[in-house]
Amino acid sequence: MGALGRCRPAFASRRLPFLSTGLAFFLLLGLGPLTWNQVQVWHDSEKLWSHAVAIDPGSPLGQYGRGLALAQQGKLTEAMEHYQTALRLNPDYPDAHNNVGWLLADQGKLAEAVEHYQTALRFKPDYADAHNNWGNALTRQGKLAEAIEHYRQALHIKPDYADAHYNWGNALIRQDKPGEASEHYRQALLFKPGYAIAHINWGVALAQQGQLAEAIDHYRQALQLKPDSADAHANWGLVLIQQGKLAEAFEHLQQALRINPDAAAQSNLLNALRGLGRRR
Repeated sequence: MGALGRCRPAFASRRLPFLSTGLAFFLLLGLGPLTWNQVQVWHDSEKLWSHAVAIDPGSPLGQYGRGLALAQQGKLTEAMEHYQTALRLNPDYPDAHNNVGWLLADQGKLAEAVEHYQTALRFKPDYADAHNNWGNALTRQGKLAEAIEHYRQALHIKPDYADAHYNWGNALIRQDKPGEASEHYRQALLFKPGYAIAHINWGVALAQQGQLAEAIDHYRQALQLKPDSADAHANWGLVLIQQGKLAEAFEHLQQALRINPDAAAQSNLLNALRGLGRRR
């Protein structure tokens, strides 16, 4: 059977197809965290930061906090302007460098993002978030061994860093090491039990090892945590195809399309599944 579909990048997490027995599973690659640090207590108060900037526009912290509040609202262009202002006021500001890097990576400007992560680490060598985000940029560039080294360093600094375990697992999946990847997804969920996308990608790793029932269990848990996950439904459907349960697979792929009707990959899979059903 040929590959039944491909996926497109999603905003909050990058989705890549992972091929197994001719089926394209949907692996979610996180962008990594923005940095809250000293402004976490005010993270939900965009008005407060706007007021702070109005009172003292020359404050790097105020500009950074305003940028962070805007980024959390999805106003990324405006957020970038405030981060850049913070860096003009204080070029040694590691958190601002990290978050500029995050926004550049979201725009696909990975080389520029890496420069900012490097600078952040020059000023703050124990910066786990910057290592994690640098690793994510390298993963997207296909530099998996280098990426893993940064996840390793992030975990050396912060051993309970669930995102670093999750991202290390993603890199291992792309190295065709699903068994090792599974261990990192397990660790990610140990430290962050509500991590729905870790369940999804652990399911992908298990499916690659032929452990289909176990994979379905993780897709089920992902949907308990996030009922509107099109990716969990789509991957569950793919496993059911492997089990020959076409009617059940059809239902899950239909549900994935109801949640995300613009997903060309799920649509292609659903059309292929209809064709398989007609030939039986």
